[in-house]
Amino acid sequence: MIDEHFGVKRYLAEYSEETEWLIARYDLETFELPAFQKEFGEANPKNPMFDCYAVAETNISFLERYLGEKPKWNFNERSYFVEAHSVYKAE
Repeated sequence: MIDEHFGVKRYLAEYSEETEWLIARYDLETFELPAFQKEFGEANPKNPMFDCYAVAETNISFLERYLGEKPKWNFNERSYFVEAHSVYKAE
């Protein structure tokens, strides 16, 4: 989903533990900033969460509410992060 307010696309990134390469991205269908701030321990309510936030197994049930396509979670071989990147907005 594209966050129109901030002009960013938010997603779950999946990386290989062996190579550290990005192997998949799962778009977040919706994003509720206060809920994500609480889940990932962001204390500053003004922080729009543009950084990368590491995902732990305890975050799975929370994240799956926002994902259309769900990864085959494998924390032994993969690492996961909630990320955002700027998108070009044509006018």
